[in-house]
Amino acid sequence: MKMTKDMTAFRAVAEARLNKIFAERHAAILGPLYAVHARKAADAACVVASDVSSLLLAPEAKRRGVSEKTLAAQVLIRANRQSAILGLLEAERQDAQAEIAAAKSPAELDSILAVHGG
Repeated sequence: MKMTKDMTAFRAVAEARLNKIFAERHAAILGPLYAVHARKAADAACVVASDVSSLLLAPEAKRRGVSEKTLAAQVLIRANRQSAILGLLEAERQDAQAEIAAAKSPAELDSILAVHGG
């Protein structure tokens, strides 16, 4: 009689570990001021699109000696750069999920996690 391991539980544990690894990597990219940066990006998009003023961006623009529209453009460039990096990281996470789903052994799962920082 041949014994085979049920990989379901092993995959669930690996998936949870993978999510923790990538949550930490996402947090490192986003940084502790993510909520402020996200709000600045939303306000910047409005400033660029409709020439409205932003209570969040106006004081910073004045302090820096630039127009609000110039600051808004700079904020959007940084936000887009961050989005591109996050997009690459998310693609890597999804690839790792597919590898976990196809893994045939617990050792293979460990190897997959090691490649991705776990």
